[in-house]
Amino acid sequence: MKPLVLPQVNLNGTSRERLVEQQSDVATALRKTYQAMAEAAPNGRDYQFRPAEFYGAQEAWQERMQAIYLLLKEIMAHATAIQDAE
Repeated sequence: MKPLVLPQVNLNGTSRERLVEQQSDVATALRKTYQAMAEAAPNGRDYQFRPAEFYGAQEAWQERMQAIYLLLKEIMAHATAIQDAE
């Protein structure tokens, strides 16, 4: 993925507060997504007669949850950088 680029806060643009708020809104949505994914994670009882497939399903799901988590961390770091920028 390409790195995020900090916006230039200026009088004609979006306020710093709004930019940070927007990033926070994205982070909130990602947290909700992560929680929903945790609740929907594969359960062994749904692979009762295919236990070997359960581990693959679990690993695949965890990879996707990790992607959401890493994106959340990146967005939060971006929000902090916007907040702290001179």
